[in-house]
Amino acid sequence: MRLYPPRHGEGDRAKRGGGARAARPSTIRRPRPWMVPHPLLGRIFAVLALLLAVPANAQDAPPLTVEVLRTSAGSLHVNSALIMGEREAVLVDPPFTLADAHRVAAMVLDSGRMLTHVFVTHDHPDHFFAMEVLTRAFPDARVVAHPTVVADIWRSLPFKVVRWSPGLGANGPAYPSAPQALTEDRILLEGHELRVLGPMQGDHRNSTALWVPDIRALIPGDLVFNEVHLWLGEHDAAAVTAWAASVEELLALDPAIVVAGHARPGLPDDISGLHFTRDYLAAWPQLVEQANGSAELQALVRARFPTTIDVLGDFILGNSSQVATGEQPIWTE
Repeated sequence: MRLYPPRHGEGDRAKRGGGARAARPSTIRRPRPWMVPHPLLGRIFAVLALLLAVPANAQDAPPLTVEVLRTSAGSLHVNSALIMGEREAVLVDPPFTLADAHRVAAMVLDSGRMLTHVFVTHDHPDHFFAMEVLTRAFPDARVVAHPTVVADIWRSLPFKVVRWSPGLGANGPAYPSAPQALTEDRILLEGHELRVLGPMQGDHRNSTALWVPDIRALIPGDLVFNEVHLWLGEHDAAAVTAWAASVEELLALDPAIVVAGHARPGLPDDISGLHFTRDYLAAWPQLVEQANGSAELQALVRARFPTTIDVLGDFILGNSSQVATGEQPIWTE
């Protein structure tokens, strides 16, 4: 280590051995520039610590999340799903009644996100009828669907208004309408792709689903039911088989989240809905073959699936059984 040099003259006297005693080397060290504390260093280290901590926290949080509102029996227990990013959100399937649509609007408001899109999976009215509540609450959001679904809705809307509006009364929409047609098979949510699957056979021949690969979330509309009787009022044997094939296609995605179009309250949003739908479709042709009339078919189905519920009395199973046994024609609206 280099030492401070002796003062002028001290070195010569030390060599001669006389006069003042020899100078004692100084023990004071010259500070190096990198050893001098800088007033900004503390702040720099604090900022670096925060920056290093952010990626670890970000990795723990999923890029998107899903919140589900389970609608009332009046809306046939349809599930409306809100897919949320950091600032924006996409809603899948507005409900049937105005009351439930207001509950969905509250869910969106509580999320604190800006609603950019409302996606409609198919043309059954319990999945879009009350969307006017959402278009009024969120005028900048686009209500969209696959072009085939949009055409289906415009074709069948007059029949749906005649059938359903009297029963809904003041709880039904004043001006039911149709979504806009998508121009591509995806919606972007903060850069994350939401893929439109289909159309494919579900409880309607032109059903679609929304697949969110980043979080392996499937929002399949009425391609999937969970412990609610499947609507089979529009199906012959070939359509039942085609629906089963659609379910196998969705199972192949290996989703972690599955929001069934209809679900018994209290069930999780997971792959159990796909398993239930697959099992129901596999059992249906066998039970139809065994039954002597729609009443017996209903009894056989209830015995096979004892925890499964219906809506509007026995609307789903009652009509589906009568169609399967030829007691009423297949629904076409």
